[in-house]
Amino acid sequence: MLKDIFPVKLVAAPSAAFADIAGGRTGWAWPLALYAASIFSSSLLLTLVPADFLARASTDLPAPAGLGLGACVAAGLPGGFIFNAFFCALIAAFSPFLRSGRLMFRLPVPAAGVGVYALFFIFRFNSAGGGAAGWLAAAAALAFAGWAALRARGAYPALLKILLGLCVFVLASDLVCAAAVLADAPRVYKYAEYLFAFLSIGWLIKGTSAVCGLSDAKAFTAVLPALLGAAAFAFSLLTLGLLSPQVFQMLLLM
Repeated sequence: MLKDIFPVKLVAAPSAAFADIAGGRTGWAWPLALYAASIFSSSLLLTLVPADFLARASTDLPAPAGLGLGACVAAGLPGGFIFNAFFCALIAAFSPFLRSGRLMFRLPVPAAGVGVYALFFIFRFNSAGGGAAGWLAAAAALAFAGWAALRARGAYPALLKILLGLCVFVLASDLVCAAAVLADAPRVYKYAEYLFAFLSIGWLIKGTSAVCGLSDAKAFTAVLPALLGAAAFAFSLLTLGLLSPQVFQMLLLM
């Protein structure tokens, strides 16, 4: 039946969908298909929306110049997957630490780690690359993420399936944004991006709660620093010259 199709179930009955994912009853086909479709739809939108419309929509970043549809898809598929994989690894790392003990004493630890890492590369951004220390810091962050994913072998695949499956909200956002472009409604474009981003985070918190056995409050405090940490890692790759400014902007917009 229609209600049992994965994207419909994920949106309409998220608790049941998360239970299926946590129980290993959901495969990789739907999450990967939704992810690939969202990369294509976002790439298409980025390459077709006029720059003056984006300026009137007051989006945080301009559309990346000089990237066509093929280049956006080719860069977005692996780049977005690495971002999502790193994001989930941080959730998997922070969740066990936050599960026990008082939240007010435990939250500052992952928050401080993410903040120090981000500030380290912000201060190095205008220098000639990240230097040896920058490469070591990025390698340490990657090693930490790999360790966290291996340590949470039960939860990590489920978290990644949830995050990839939530690309259904990206597809919905792109559809509304495309309609806003056709209707010349820049405010609708901006508010649609915010709305569906908020829904994605809300669903991810619920999914993290179900998979990792956390309360919603603790799931939120695992997801938020993990999201900021994944963004900081992407910024560190930009600082080290592994990402071009155009690709970095494109990944943020997706």
